Amino acid sequence: MRFAVALLLVLAGVARSEDAPHLARVMPPAGQVPVEQAIREGVEYLVKNQNRDGSFGHHVSGRTYELWCQVPGGHQAFKAASTALCWMGLDDVPYKTEASRKAQAKCLRWLVDNARVKRAYARQFYNIWSFGYGLRALAQALRTEAEGAPPDEIRATMKAIIKALVVYQSPDGGWGYLDFKVPAYKPSWSTPFTTATVMIALHEAREAGVEVPQEMIDKAVALLWRSRTPDGNYVYSIDHKYYPHGLINRPGGSSLRNPGCNYALHLFDEKMGVDGLRVGLQQMVDNHRFAIAGLRRPRPHESWYAVSGYFYLYGHQYAATSMVALPKADHAKYWPHLVRSTLKTRQNDGSFWDYPTYRYHKAYGTGYALMILGRCPPEIEP
Repeated sequence: MRFAVALLLVLAGVARSEDAPHLARVMPPAGQVPVEQAIREGVEYLVKNQNRDGSFGHHVSGRTYELWCQVPGGHQAFKAASTALCWMGLDDVPYKTEASRKAQAKCLRWLVDNARVKRAYARQFYNIWSFGYGLRALAQALRTEAEGAPPDEIRATMKAIIKALVVYQSPDGGWGYLDFKVPAYKPSWSTPFTTATVMIALHEAREAGVEVPQEMIDKAVALLWRSRTPDGNYVYSIDHKYYPHGLINRPGGSSLRNPGCNYALHLFDEKMGVDGLRVGLQQMVDNHRFAIAGLRRPRPHESWYAVSGYFYLYGHQYAATSMVALPKADHAKYWPHLVRSTLKTRQNDGSFWDYPTYRYHKAYGTGYALMILGRCPPEIEP
């Protein structure tokens, strides 16, 4: 009897797997909504699920497997990074309500007080993500005179983050989030895509009138150029330069990390022109089947070309951000792909997510998605 029940469960599972939509080719039911509805319900989801203190996300998880994350610093970093992305998502969309404005102001107040997170310990410093996204959000708040915190307090937190980034910059010129080689005061390991995340935030800070050391920028620019392969991809981390043809460094593995790295170089080095940005965007389009194959897989790098699910919305957000540098003639070519790809991560409750991460994933995923959809020109049809 038990064997029969087990067999029926297995067969039922196979049937459900076969009936699942092929995400590389079709849009799942939750994504079959107009962009305006996706934005509206995404905003409403964030407003409804904001923590009482103004932050977003939570460390509690009902799963038996989770990312390695030290207590408390790792979770403080995840929460700060998620909260910054949610603030930018709410700020970037045209849909505003009284409730969303209040949520955004409360969120900014929390960020000013908490974005400068201490590292978990010498081998793990996820606070680089809270620095990168926190700095970018605060710079945007400063430029737009956002409600929630006085400008002088915003500047003070931004300066504290920049000061910390000087410490966390590795000798090779980049930034990373782990270090298994030399657990020291100054990290010894970096990744190009984390470096690009920080560089874009530093550019936003400089545009907002906050001083950024030029030496720090020059080292980071040099690191990105050294990490770029002849075919326009980026090695996953600085030690991958010794095996640049590894799966994760090929177009199928790098396509989601390329747009952010290209855009960071474009902001600081005129040698990365719009043609270079186009190359990265086209690589993302051409390798979508590998990007979507990693979506929501629970273990990092388990998919084809060592793609992780958390690359997905990250890559599309930076692709969308880089579109501002391209002429309008390119918009009709790339924006529909970015919108469709984002809608594939939408859930029936209005949230978006790409990788299960405690209870942060719906928060940061929805923030990413709103940043993408909010930038899309209204005349674009996905």
